[in-house]
Amino acid sequence: MRTMLIFIFLISLGISPIQETSQIKKIEGVFLGRAENGYSFCGKTALGMEQIVIFDEVLSVILEKYPLHEDKYIGENFIISFIESIMIWRDDKEKTSTVIRLQKLMPGQHLKG
Repeated sequence: MRTMLIFIFLISLGISPIQETSQIKKIEGVFLGRAENGYSFCGKTALGMEQIVIFDEVLSVILEKYPLHEDKYIGENFIISFIESIMIWRDDKEKTSTVIRLQKLMPGQHLKG
C-alpha cells in the first residue's frame, strides 16, 4: 500500500504545476469582436501605444450582461479588469487571461490613471 502511495505521489509531481501566479490588472480597451482563441480588444499600453489584447475567458456573469458574441458591442469602449494566470510546468508554462469585470464607458469617458 505504501509503495502505491509513493507511486501516485511521484506521478502527481509529473502532471501538476510547479508554480502558479496570478495578477489582477486593469486596462481600457475597445471591443473588436470574438477572436479564434477568445475575446479581442484594442487597448493602450502605459506608453500610449495601441495593442491588441486577446482574453481567453470572460466570466459567465459578464457575458449575461454584455453578450460579447453579438456584434452590437463591437467598437464599444470598456474598462477591463482581468486576471492573468501563469502556471509553470516542468517543461513549459501556460498563460491564461480571464476577464473578471467589464465596465462600459460612455463616449469621452476614460479610465482614471
